[in-house]
Amino acid sequence: ILAAMAVELLVPSIEVGLVTTNPEAMTEFYEGFLGLPHQGDLDFPGGTMKRYAIGNSVVIKLVTLDEAPSEPVAPGGGPARAGIRYLTLVVRDLTATARQVADAGYQVVQPLAEFAPAPGMGWMFVADPDGNWVELVGPL
Repeated sequence: ILAAMAVELLVPSIEVGLVTTNPEAMTEFYEGFLGLPHQGDLDFPGGTMKRYAIGNSVVIKLVTLDEAPSEPVAPGGGPARAGIRYLTLVVRDLTATARQVADAGYQVVQPLAEFAPAPGMGWMFVADPDGNWVELVGPL
């Protein structure tokens, strides 16, 4: 048996690609509603990408392909199917954020709840326009 070698990362960060056929609504959610800083657009053979920073270590990439994927988006979080099913964002005031989600008309898929082991901290899930789940966590 050969010994496994760890991959040597050049940059200690992660980039998450969300392939969408609904770029306008997705842009409004991630850039307009969540307020993620737009880093720029990138054209590549077969599509385009909008890049959004979350701090210094995460990039959300909204990818639109010239030819639509053969399978549609699979909406829903963990209960829908296995695999990467949601993103988590830590917010400053979860109660105020929950009101903003409701006022904006986005779908709350799991309402605001307090963490039992951590009083004063809570969580909720909202669906983006494609049905991907975004967990919002933070102080109540």
